Amino acid sequence: MSEKRKAVQTLSQPRKRVTLTKAQKYQLCLDYQKKPRLTQEQLAIQYGIKQNTVSDILKNKDKWLLLDLDSEESKKQRERPVQFPEVEEAMTLWVTNALEADLVINTDILREKAEFFARSFEVNNFKASNGWISNFKKRHNMKEYVKWGEAASAPLETLNEERQKLREIIKDYDLNDVFNCDETGLYWDLEPSKTLARGPLSGKKKSKKRVTILLTCNATGTEKLTPFFIHTSKNPRALKGKKKDDLPVNYYWNKTAWMQVSIWNNYLKKLDTKMRLQNRKILLLVDNAPVHITNENTQLTNVTLHFLPPNTTSHLQPCDAGIINSFKAKYRKLLVKNRVEAYEISQQLNKGADSLNIHDAIVFCTNAWNAVTQETIYNCWKHTGILPLVNQEEVDESVNQLGEDNQVEREEIQFLIDQLPFDDHMDADEFIHVDDHLKSNEGLTDEEIISLVNLDKNELEVESDEEIPSVISKVQALNDLDDLVMFFKYSSLNNSINQSELNTLQKLRHEVLRSHITDLKQATLDSYFTSNPNNVII
Repeated sequence: MSEKRKAVQTLSQPRKRVTLTKAQKYQLCLDYQKKPRLTQEQLAIQYGIKQNTVSDILKNKDKWLLLDLDSEESKKQRERPVQFPEVEEAMTLWVTNALEADLVINTDILREKAEFFARSFEVNNFKASNGWISNFKKRHNMKEYVKWGEAASAPLETLNEERQKLREIIKDYDLNDVFNCDETGLYWDLEPSKTLARGPLSGKKKSKKRVTILLTCNATGTEKLTPFFIHTSKNPRALKGKKKDDLPVNYYWNKTAWMQVSIWNNYLKKLDTKMRLQNRKILLLVDNAPVHITNENTQLTNVTLHFLPPNTTSHLQPCDAGIINSFKAKYRKLLVKNRVEAYEISQQLNKGADSLNIHDAIVFCTNAWNAVTQETIYNCWKHTGILPLVNQEEVDESVNQLGEDNQVEREEIQFLIDQLPFDDHMDADEFIHVDDHLKSNEGLTDEEIISLVNLDKNELEVESDEEIPSVISKVQALNDLDDLVMFFKYSSLNNSINQSELNTLQKLRHEVLRSHITDLKQATLDSYFTSNPNNVII
């Protein structure tokens, strides 16, 4: 009997319901990743589950591959909902906030804050017992956190000593395997108008238009990892119909758009899995920000973390030495170019300019990061003086080159700013650095935490202030593409358009036409079964 027939017979036999543990889901995803020729049908047989269950697991493979197999969590089959969700959410925000503020966190303080929030939310049956505190700490992988280092513990006169220590550590690695990551806050839709800036940048409004970006690159500039993009909304309207896994960034969200301990640990696990599959051992340099805590269930096998001393990151961290600045300059240039074009179109059509949405910001972020050059990244690493075998002359040369590159970037941005239809421009330098003061995690008062938790969920998940451009029909798109093809074929611009560019337009037309025909076939089929309800496909 053929293997295929055996498989069909096996699938057709009745089987008892099987629920996989999280560890088994991890292994299934790993099997699929290591052996891409494995079909979902074969995996279903191997694990004794239905094929649609395999499909559901693989849709979340990134999540399952981050699982720590040594943790108690991996033995569970289902998540148990927390009993007091308002208290849980408020405490999660408070802990993240407290870490950023250098506060000591211990069991007694957790109990006091939990009871305070329970009273605030009028949760009368809540008791911050030892059991609840213990389970909260397990759910959030907390230990007894001590106060984060002193701000002045590393005076600037010790920088050369710290540089030498880093050179000694780095020399044991190939420079391709030495990485640095850092977060930066970004006002993603801010235009270079001083009047506009004074609105969003004052009061509560500013938080809604910010994101946090985590950038990672290696010392040679040959490898830039996909950015982590942290927004305030889980499902913004601009991303409706788009799968998060298909976005060109790792999309995360929380109510404040901050880096959090949980996101940081997801980042580490994702990076460790990537390097394990590539059979690489890397060194990752990070600052010792309070959220950069490695949880007990985050077991890193292929990533070695090295924390930079406090009060030295602006001198020793490559991302702070110009990489983030280059990224932001390129982001601002893309944004201003978009605004210039939008205002020109609005004047021609005599209507308001389309506003930016978060999908635009994701595209700008991706393109800006892609545009940061290998040379810029390597120069920033050299500028810090932490690379072995780089002499002072090379460091000075890198500083000069970065200065020249920054000047060119500023001039290009200034040229675009001057084309905008308002007079109170920021200058290019001011615009590039407008959000440099933003921390990746800002403080909240207890009242603000309570207010955030009390916000209606739908208000958080749909951004009412994002305008989504209306989409034309496929028939209209076909007509417009036909007009464009004819225009470029027979207009005076014909000589400036090559055949491959014309072929691209025709390919786009073909894709729209194919989709339109599919819609027509589906509409005909739906109509047939609506008018003939007794027809059944066997």
